[in-house]
Amino acid sequence: MLWAKKAIDPAERDPTQDRFEELFVKLGSPKQMMLAAACDPASGQSILLMSLPNTAYLGLFSGFESVAEDALPSEAALLVGHSDELLKRFRYPARRAAP
Repeated sequence: MLWAKKAIDPAERDPTQDRFEELFVKLGSPKQMMLAAACDPASGQSILLMSLPNTAYLGLFSGFESVAEDALPSEAALLVGHSDELLKRFRYPARRAAP
């Protein structure tokens, strides 16, 4: 399994999610595939995280770079995939109290 991430502009999220979901369905909804949204702990920027079955599919997603699993954030919200698989790797983001 390959992990990749990309800092994302809100306008890019839907087209990327649609493309990922098309691939996910085409491949038969594999358990190891997921697309999740998170906050980069270093920059505070919104990021998308994806797991793919292999590197052959990474080229379909512009701007995503491979990342080691130990460099992933601890919290993420599932966009496409299986929730039980997400919970094996991430916690759901904690709700933050409004100021």
